[in-house]
Amino acid sequence: MRQERQSNLPRRVFITGMFDMRNFGDLMFPLIAGHRLGSPGVEIVPVSPTGAATGLAEAMNSIGLEELLTGETPASGILVGGGYIVHNHKMHFMDEYKAEGLANFAGPGLWLGATLAASIRNVPVIWNAPGVPHPLARNQRALIDAALRAADCLSVRDRGGLELLAPPEGLQVDIVPDTVADIARMWSLQSLAAPFQSFISRKGGDPAARHLALHFRNRSLVKLGAEGAAALIDEFAQAHRLVPILIAIGQTHADDVVAREISRHLRERHIVLDDPIGLREIAAAIGCSSLYVGASLHGYVVAAAYGVPGVLVAQPSYRKFQGFLDHTGRNEDLARDWHQAFDTAAKRVKEGPAVRIPDSVFKKLDSHWKSVGEALASPERRSQQRHEFLRTWIRAGIGAGGPLWAHQPFVGRGTVRYSMGEP
Repeated sequence: MRQERQSNLPRRVFITGMFDMRNFGDLMFPLIAGHRLGSPGVEIVPVSPTGAATGLAEAMNSIGLEELLTGETPASGILVGGGYIVHNHKMHFMDEYKAEGLANFAGPGLWLGATLAASIRNVPVIWNAPGVPHPLARNQRALIDAALRAADCLSVRDRGGLELLAPPEGLQVDIVPDTVADIARMWSLQSLAAPFQSFISRKGGDPAARHLALHFRNRSLVKLGAEGAAALIDEFAQAHRLVPILIAIGQTHADDVVAREISRHLRERHIVLDDPIGLREIAAAIGCSSLYVGASLHGYVVAAAYGVPGVLVAQPSYRKFQGFLDHTGRNEDLARDWHQAFDTAAKRVKEGPAVRIPDSVFKKLDSHWKSVGEALASPERRSQQRHEFLRTWIRAGIGAGGPLWAHQPFVGRGTVRYSMGEP
């Protein structure tokens, strides 16, 4: 009965991720999903741990995990990811999640919680090529494997993630390129020209200059430091007559603080983008530059999408870096430290704009989104597996919390709230 009621409403699809943080790459996933699924009339609703707004233009507002799990907003399906979200870590290092009491479940809530919500609602749950940063706990395999079997489309963004996921034998898991690779098919390079000129004007820059887009993160400066980074930038910018732009791609990771610290040591004229007004401005700063050098995967992906020569600095190295380069076949763009990065950049700056993402990547993305559409159109396909996930969840909950866990809604204090169906 609930299924019939939902089918009469507009097709609404939730997508889970870190959409309450000022991180460019994470905030792009709902926009890309909306671009790829928008034409059939699908409404994309981002879901984040807190549901807090980021204040960045173009970023879609999200609802909180609580609304996903207990709310009454109907949906036709749930997309999981992307981003590095398939893990079971407690997130006490995030002040925002500690304050909201979400630190213990904010991480697994975005994929296990999403599977639970889809199973309660009896709608498809689809993995949108998320990342898997670490191995998952062996003592939780029964619940994890049930969640994997319940997915209508199961995908990760690289082979490293597949190995860490360790799915049950015989279960198909597709390796799909990071969906942000589609950005230039959503926002053309021509459409970024005006935002780029506005950005240069806002910063008092020279519109006729050639620019070097740079991204630094704390983790990449361990051996170099801000002063050492500035020395490398000054030497390179002077040699190639480029104006550096220090871009805070992830303000949640204190990229803006790092950019300002490096800026204090720079002698050459430069621009600091530590206060982006929106996602399109960040994309323009990269896509309209002559070269990109940085420690951000999504910074590199954006550069490649717009044909900008780029170098990806893997210090430290993450599987996701090599994973994307495996899709594009451009291993030569990977640098192990900043000295190697600028040596490689000296070669790339001479290349000029060129196609840097092969057609094979876009064919994989097209196939992925076709599968997503087919899954949304066939909600009954994995219904049995979703029911089995619910049974496994209840067994795991009783096993961990005892009989009281199962009876808490009836014997605990407070008011029982019924939602997502008839009481």
